[in-house]
Amino acid sequence: MTLFASPLAAIRTTLKAGAFALCCMPAPVSAAKGLAQEAALNEGLIAISMANVIRKTCPSISARMLKAWFYIKTLETEAQSLGYSAQEVTAFVKDPMEKKRILSIAQERLADHGVIPEQPATYCTLGLAEIEAGSAIGKLLKAK
Repeated sequence: MTLFASPLAAIRTTLKAGAFALCCMPAPVSAAKGLAQEAALNEGLIAISMANVIRKTCPSISARMLKAWFYIKTLETEAQSLGYSAQEVTAFVKDPMEKKRILSIAQERLADHGVIPEQPATYCTLGLAEIEAGSAIGKLLKAK
């Protein structure tokens, strides 16, 4: 029995050491925070939402769809580097309540920049200013 006791004890010790090492590894701190609290991700989504509203309302501005797609992919990659899974990011972005929250913030910011919902020209003015400034919003838009 002593012939097998020693290798089994060694295996148990190795497994315990491995389990201990896994427990001691740092977990991604940001993942516990929640995607709604990730400032960079939210600011990116708000910029996309603002650009989308501008391009839908202003007839003389269109979207740079390829840039927007790459920007979204960059945001997804950034969220994943913070410890979020692709499924978590997709669920967050597609969540109807989160979409409403982001759109609400985007509309508030548009109003803060002088946009008047009943006046499409105000969307054009802001859109052209953002394009000229080369802002995150402006990079997603182009004048027709």
